[in-house]
Amino acid sequence: MTSIILVILFLLQLFSFYWIALLNAKLNKFNDLEKKQEQVLAEIDDSFGAYIAEMKDENTRLLEELNRTEKSSGASPREVIEKEAQTFELPKTFVSKQLAANSYLKTAATIEKKIPITIKEKVLFYSEEGKNRDEIAKLLQIGKTEVELFLKFKD
Repeated sequence: MTSIILVILFLLQLFSFYWIALLNAKLNKFNDLEKKQEQVLAEIDDSFGAYIAEMKDENTRLLEELNRTEKSSGASPREVIEKEAQTFELPKTFVSKQLAANSYLKTAATIEKKIPITIKEKVLFYSEEGKNRDEIAKLLQIGKTEVELFLKFKD
């Protein structure tokens, strides 16, 4: 009886060593994953730092350029804007409402319909002209069901 208990205890001890080894392997895997994540985080932090430094350099260059242009022109930006506003003049000629309306009507009449390019556009164009699905299918040399689908799923 004691030998059976010893065998059972020995097997349980082997089983517990196996589980301890498995848990240790999983723990090591998670530690490796954590180290990789820390490396990625450090790389991202370095990238952002480089980006911010580049933006600061660009901003300082812009400010220097603006200061140079202000010094060379001798006028403040407000004075430059006021000068430009004084030199700008409204056009003296005005068009009457009647003339504008007539011009609009002429251009609206001369605008042509959009020429269909794709098969779907052609199907919709012929459908708007009043042709039925059979005539459209013959004209475009496609199947009737395809014409029906284009007509059914027009946007």
